[in-house]
Amino acid sequence: MKHLKLILIGVTLIFVSSGCVPGIRHTLVPDYQSKTPTSVAVLPVQNETVDMDAPNIFRTKLFNSIYYKGYVSLPITEIDSKLAEKDIREAGQLNSMTPQEIGKFLNVDAVLYSTVTEWSTTYLVAYASVKVGAKFKLVDTKTGEQLWESEHAVAERRVGLDRDELIKNVAFAALKRYDSYVQNVVNTAFSTLPNGPK
Repeated sequence: MKHLKLILIGVTLIFVSSGCVPGIRHTLVPDYQSKTPTSVAVLPVQNETVDMDAPNIFRTKLFNSIYYKGYVSLPITEIDSKLAEKDIREAGQLNSMTPQEIGKFLNVDAVLYSTVTEWSTTYLVAYASVKVGAKFKLVDTKTGEQLWESEHAVAERRVGLDRDELIKNVAFAALKRYDSYVQNVVNTAFSTLPNGPK
């Protein structure tokens, strides 16, 4: 029995998973090349989680990704300032205008709608996990047509029964550093979006 106890205490497992099945979940209009927008507004991010910081962290990453993919985007502060003129101060109010109305008002070819779907840390003594997920939708502001959509989530799980791993699990859960997970979600999802014309 003592021998079995030592074996169990010594067992350490660490799992890291991308949280997705083979292939990245997305849709793209077949004739995207003929409809490629030049300018894209990264709109305020919807939040289906309890973390109030999640949308802003995602939005900054999204703005950078749109830029590096070769699209022109208005600065986030300028978008928010203009939307405030229409009494839109948070993502939940975006439905008060159609994509066409927003596009005309902001003078952009497309708008990016985003929603944070997962944002959590779990710690249960020998188990710790972090989950981050989001979905994205690019809409043409002239026609209202959805050009592209993608959804992705990542998760890291740690299970450890020995003393060192238990300490690492506590630290892992306590840090709650989501930055690299957000970047992973954005990079993976946006790998399915063709480059812009810039």
